[in-house]
Amino acid sequence: MSDHAIAQVSSLKAENGKGIWLCGGANLAAALFAARLIDRLIVKVNPFLMGTGIPLFAQTIPQTPLELTNSKTYAGGVVRLQYRVGN
Repeated sequence: MSDHAIAQVSSLKAENGKGIWLCGGANLAAALFAARLIDRLIVKVNPFLMGTGIPLFAQTIPQTPLELTNSKTYAGGVVRLQYRVGN
C-alpha cells in the first residue's frame, strides 16, 4: 500500500482474522506508531556495525514502555527480539 496507510491499517485491524505483518520504512513506522496502530515490535540485531543506516522511526516518537515477549538467537549471533508496545 502506498496511500492512506493509516486508514487501511485501521480498517484491517477492525476485521476478524490473524495479525498484520507490516514491513516498511521509517516514515511508515513513525506514522503508524503515532496513530497507535503498532501492537508489537520485532527487532533483529545483527552482529556487525554498519556505521550509518535507516532509522527505525523517521521522526521523534514519545517514550514508550516495551515488554519483551520473545527472543531467539540464531547461528552467527543474529538475535530477534519481540516486544509488546505499552500504552
